Amino acid sequence: MKLPLYFISDCHMGMEIDESENERRKKLFQLFNRIQSTGGTLIIGGDFFDFWFEFKNNTPDFYQDILVELKKIKNNGITIHYVAGNHDYWDFGYFESQFATSFYKDDLLIDEFDSKILITHGDGLLKDDVGYRILKKVLRNKVFIFFFKLLGANIAYKIGKKISHTSQGYNHFDYNAKNIISEILSYAEKKWEEGIDTVLVGHYHQKTIIKKESKSLIFLGDWLKHYTITKFDGEEWSQFSWNEL
Repeated sequence: MKLPLYFISDCHMGMEIDESENERRKKLFQLFNRIQSTGGTLIIGGDFFDFWFEFKNNTPDFYQDILVELKKIKNNGITIHYVAGNHDYWDFGYFESQFATSFYKDDLLIDEFDSKILITHGDGLLKDDVGYRILKKVLRNKVFIFFFKLLGANIAYKIGKKISHTSQGYNHFDYNAKNIISEILSYAEKKWEEGIDTVLVGHYHQKTIIKKESKSLIFLGDWLKHYTITKFDGEEWSQFSWNEL
């Protein structure tokens, strides 16, 4: 991978394009322009789209401008690595055919720059997420996917809009932030013991860098409240907001 590495997560790009959504997209495209000017690699930590389910030859109109911009940065030499989230797991090859160098159904491990870097979306890591872990297995099951495809794009995306909560509901992690950070830190410590140097986690919409000696845990924030960019230049980690570019 080419340096610097840029990480974003939990953009939840919406299915309803209103003034607020347009403003979010403008900020995102400014980031894309910045990455093109510096070069490097873009790594998406999941839930980039608020809802995505791939149907052959049917791309949602409400994501067209985003897909155009992603293709644009790819054509300008930026490689894009995309880790699946719980909102956008159901891609079956479209992303890689259009803009992504690789799409990862599970975690991404980068073993370069004299460092081992683990990127995980992070859903299902908490101890109390037992019910969700069961649901996750169902939603990712081949049988579920087969029958959901039979609904067709129009019905599927109507369902997606109903379960999508881009404008609300994503601050619920803030109420339990201390416990979340504590539990994920325990997860990171186990990974550090396994030889991982840096663990990056999405899903929880928290933004912070926690360092312990030579090891790091990084929460990737979001693009609903924080507009977070995390950057690695080969030696140092930094985290900032879109307007600090």
